[in-house]
Amino acid sequence: MTPGAATDVDDDTVPSMRPRPAPALRPLRVAPRTPRRPPEQHAVDADAAEQFLRLVHAEAPGAAPPEHRIAAVREEIDRTGTYVHTGAELAFGARVAWRNSARCIGRLYWRSLHVRDRRHVTAPDQVAAECVAHLRESTRRGRVRSTVTVLAPDAPDAPGPRIWNEQLVRYAGHTPVSEHGTEEIVGDPRYVGFTETARSLGWLPPAPPGRFDVLPLVVSGGGEHAARTPRWFEVPADAVLEVALSHPDHAWFADLGLRWHAVPAISNMRLDIGGVSYPAAPFNGWYMSTEIGARNFADADRYDLLREVAHGLGLDTANDRTMWRDRAAVELTLAVQHSFDAAGVTVADHHGESLRFLRHLEREEAAGRSCPVDWSWIVPPISGGLTPVFHRYYDPPTDSGPMFRLDPQATARGRGCPFGG
Repeated sequence: MTPGAATDVDDDTVPSMRPRPAPALRPLRVAPRTPRRPPEQHAVDADAAEQFLRLVHAEAPGAAPPEHRIAAVREEIDRTGTYVHTGAELAFGARVAWRNSARCIGRLYWRSLHVRDRRHVTAPDQVAAECVAHLRESTRRGRVRSTVTVLAPDAPDAPGPRIWNEQLVRYAGHTPVSEHGTEEIVGDPRYVGFTETARSLGWLPPAPPGRFDVLPLVVSGGGEHAARTPRWFEVPADAVLEVALSHPDHAWFADLGLRWHAVPAISNMRLDIGGVSYPAAPFNGWYMSTEIGARNFADADRYDLLREVAHGLGLDTANDRTMWRDRAAVELTLAVQHSFDAAGVTVADHHGESLRFLRHLEREEAAGRSCPVDWSWIVPPISGGLTPVFHRYYDPPTDSGPMFRLDPQATARGRGCPFGG
């Protein structure tokens, strides 16, 4: 499978790789081969490539010895500064990167990750189109499928494309001036800066601004398109499945007009596999209800809805000792869980997902592998002590092997850092 072919890789296992025949000896006088890369170009770490290839073969039942593939890759790196993963290597690397994601509680299903191989894509409009296709393919009318779309990698002489949004779907944060001359944020405060950046690139938000206006995609091209100004692209409404929120016990809750999107597709992390870095590789699992109810809607720097919900519940908010924040967070989360279930949209609950994560730990230990964990992300934001993931120690996060990595530049621009600096 070549990177120029837009194909999907779905195999849960890496097929055996047959050894390549040793090259025949050549006479001394031959035509010169392709020139080696210029010394100033940054090359892929050949040792990292070899470590990855040995991992591929170690976890592939019946695989042939990896020496021939390692030799070929080392020669390719020496000649070009990089190398091209096979389709099977790419799929395996992406899945192991999910397996290594210390902040993800849903890793039990890492083998089933759907890998969309789009390594030929570098132009901004094509990148945006693949992002939209990713949303459509992963949403599946609510039966959310874990998916990663791998776009062109960085090359020694040119960067790959970039998606500057933190996620493919996020809501704008508007700062209209009120009749009293003050700015009041409408929407998600986290993305006020990014909203202004999108506007500076030419995006016009809906009028009047709303609380749940989907931000455009902001994309920089790769390869020959890399030096050009980032471009914005509207996300079609039919590619974004949203769930309107209601509460199973309180009819007034629906009047709050809340909703949330179905697919949490992270889009500003690098996928590093065997020394090759893919700067644009949006990937998603599915939501856990606490992420929406107890974080996105509850955090003071996000929608900050706890007091509004508490008032609807008739709670005393004058004193924190009444536990009004806790009770409002639980009811918000219950509303999310109820609404997604009623709409037939995949969502996990923190109790069930905690049990499934411990099952994943058991499988990793049985396979003789370490399972890196960031405790503060695995333990849910409500009722942590009531879940089994709270009551144990874990292996610390690692920085080796295939990995989704935070990119400082992408993180800054995803929050609104200007593109000019």
